Amino acid sequence: MARVYQVPHHAFGWLVAGTFMAALPHLIHGPLWLRILLPATVLGRILIQRGRLPMPGRVLRVILLGGVLLGTLYTHGTVLGPDAGTCLLVAAFALKLLEMVRLRDAYVLLVLGYFVLATTFLFYQGPIASLYVLLSMLCLTAALPGINHPEAGARAWRHFRLALVMLLQAVPLMLLLFVLVPRISPLWSLEFSQERSRTGMSDSMAPGEVSHLSQSRELAFRVEFEGAVPPPAARYWRGLTYAWFDGRRWSQARPQEISQADYVWFPASPQPRPDWAATLVAARDEAAARGPVYRYRVVQEPSRRNWLYALAVPFADDTRLGLVRDLRLVSREELNQRRDYRVTSYPALRSSMPMSPADEAISLQLPEGFNPRAREMARRWYREAGSAEAYANRLLRWFREESFYYTLEPPLLGEHTVDEFLFGSRRGFCEHYASAFAFMMRAAGVPARIVAGYQGGELNPVGNHLRVHQYHAHAWTEIWLPGSGWVEVDPTAAVAPSRIEMGPEAALQDDPLADFQGIMRDLPWLQQLSNRFDYVQFIWQKWVLDYDESSQLSLLQRWLGDVSPARIGMALAAGAAVLLMPVALWVLLRRRGPGRTPMQREYRAMLKQLRGRGLVLSDDLPPRRLVREAGGQWPAARPVLKKWGRAFEESVYGGQAGTSLRALRRYRRQLRWLRGARGGQHVSPG
Repeated sequence: MARVYQVPHHAFGWLVAGTFMAALPHLIHGPLWLRILLPATVLGRILIQRGRLPMPGRVLRVILLGGVLLGTLYTHGTVLGPDAGTCLLVAAFALKLLEMVRLRDAYVLLVLGYFVLATTFLFYQGPIASLYVLLSMLCLTAALPGINHPEAGARAWRHFRLALVMLLQAVPLMLLLFVLVPRISPLWSLEFSQERSRTGMSDSMAPGEVSHLSQSRELAFRVEFEGAVPPPAARYWRGLTYAWFDGRRWSQARPQEISQADYVWFPASPQPRPDWAATLVAARDEAAARGPVYRYRVVQEPSRRNWLYALAVPFADDTRLGLVRDLRLVSREELNQRRDYRVTSYPALRSSMPMSPADEAISLQLPEGFNPRAREMARRWYREAGSAEAYANRLLRWFREESFYYTLEPPLLGEHTVDEFLFGSRRGFCEHYASAFAFMMRAAGVPARIVAGYQGGELNPVGNHLRVHQYHAHAWTEIWLPGSGWVEVDPTAAVAPSRIEMGPEAALQDDPLADFQGIMRDLPWLQQLSNRFDYVQFIWQKWVLDYDESSQLSLLQRWLGDVSPARIGMALAAGAAVLLMPVALWVLLRRRGPGRTPMQREYRAMLKQLRGRGLVLSDDLPPRRLVREAGGQWPAARPVLKKWGRAFEESVYGGQAGTSLRALRRYRRQLRWLRGARGGQHVSPG
């Protein structure tokens, strides 16, 4: 039977701390059995280290490994893929700590720990997560010199200091490699299982769903503008367009007469540009002369959806993103991680969008047999108004002047949702007003659709960028007017104008959201701290997570001109030489004496302290003679010196180095308070 490896006590704490910290982030989203397994294995290893438990036998180890495999299969349905593979790796990492019986097992445990730390970035990529990974790496690295120096007198904090020095030495080289080494897809871009929850807007909308989303304080995206930030009334971030209504729910829809290639235009696609896209591209300069142009950068949080958010009408710099016929941006793949994209928006370009018969048909569609009162009133009011624009203004004036209320908790609606809302409850959130307005316009023969996304955004004064949260979720309408194209109409603004100008917290004074915002206003330091932390996260996203192939190519072209493998290799070699040459010179030129044991360092510290008090002592005195000669020159210190001498001999010859070192340092501290050897003056400590 192999001899059980006993981790030195001064390294065991770092090993256990590093193991637990490396696996801890995975417990937050991991299955319940993994949350139980890790603390149990750590506790078991501590008891084994103290002799309270025996090492697990082969049968128990096989049972635990089988349980891990079955648990992974039960939780994920497979042992392959990022989710299941990470879960299996963390579980094996915990079991390796429990079964460590040889020095080689300790090395394997440390290497596994570094891999587990790397998988942390599959789930967390912020600056706090990076600092946490570095701290965990320090703990694991501090255990490495400890298990290679088993002497009892070693100090745990000395291992941590050595690990910190190693990390600081590696940071410049790490930055050089980060900047110059060709970029590949990051670890966190791996595809996860479809079971992971989706966030944000849905591809359909029914009364009550947006209001539920608006109670969440989760971040949706950040926006940084080049130039002035648009006013709140212009911050309509469109993400989806609902064109089909079944009597209760609005959904996205594409006219059957229009092909997918004609419905979505990807500039990078080899297929010819659709006619409507060609019309918009040709009219951009004219639209820029007629209205504002916004250029900005969006950093969107993971949503596991493929639609993006932008102001109308958006043109993305990334040609891999597509512009849809209903004037919104989409990506070919779902957003499983943060996505950074630059956009130029031309709001005045909406008037240039042509209306095809297929578009008009789907924009007038209504199900039969629903909401008869609203239908009859819409036809009558349109006849009285005489035009679509006058009719829309009358409907908005009705919302504004009658007793309609804006609330997050409207009553439930039955089969005829629009009738019950307009002539009954008159209490609702933005989706109630958008749905009712679009229905009334279609019932009068005016093409209309609902646009869903976010409205507003909080300005962060530290970074001068907008933060758009889930509680900024909003729905509004667009109507088609001859000569003006798609015109944006927000019926919610007629009922609660403060919602548009000041944000949802101003319009919902009695809701929990308003209470939270009130707390932030009453504590300015908390608001300032939140702004600074948000700015750090935004900078981290811009300069670290979004440093991809295109960013690297642009940077290297500014530095090196023509980018080629030879030039990149020369830059790497030159940078490494500049960074490593000072270290090499310091290693070669510095004076290195023989390595000293902890007891030798303690002896030199005492000798230096006594000489600092004016005592004349030789370098080659044995400890007992050192005590005798020092006591003769400094009588007041003789009792303390004798205690120090006895403790020193016990630690060298009695095998009590760990305990005696603490006593030796305590005696040296006592000498600082004694009267000096010369003149009898009092000497203050330190």
